[in-house]
Amino acid sequence: MSLKISIIYGSTRDGRLGIRFAKYLKNEFINRNIEAVLIDPLENNLETLTKRYSDYDSNSAPNGLENIHQELESSDAFVIVSAEYNHFMPPALVNLLNHFYAEYQRKPSAVATYSVSPFGGVRVSSPLRSFLAQLGMPPISSMIHAPFVNKNFNNEGERISEDKDERQKEFIKFAEEIEWYANALKTARNK
Repeated sequence: MSLKISIIYGSTRDGRLGIRFAKYLKNEFINRNIEAVLIDPLENNLETLTKRYSDYDSNSAPNGLENIHQELESSDAFVIVSAEYNHFMPPALVNLLNHFYAEYQRKPSAVATYSVSPFGGVRVSSPLRSFLAQLGMPPISSMIHAPFVNKNFNNEGERISEDKDERQKEFIKFAEEIEWYANALKTARNK
């Protein structure tokens, strides 16, 4: 059964570095023969939420919103890539996620955090996992964290750290779990 995973990246800051980690995740899922797409709020010109996607009449949503809806609707799972802003989620990520609801239902999610510090954004994991559960995309137990994102990934999303083989093992565990849940829930949704 083929799977599609949306990698949802949540930063619009100038000089953002987490896009490297998001590209890495996308590339690694593609290497596992998973259809992976990167959803970037900056590329879709998302405005601050005034209307959810479901509040628009048919075919009247802005193009960026429509594009994201189509990707989310056709996805089997979501990997949420988040920095930590004051121990919480970036406003751009919250804004993007709040535009949608039905698209997430009964599809698993996974948390991937990053920072330029040794903590890798880990403190945002708990509030993010709670938020994802409330949106209807239950988070898996495995998480992946990327400390020193500025030093460990290049602009193309390649891991360049000395411990990349050890870190690859972390990714494999993370990927296997989200893929298992994505397959199980896809089968259940199709019954």
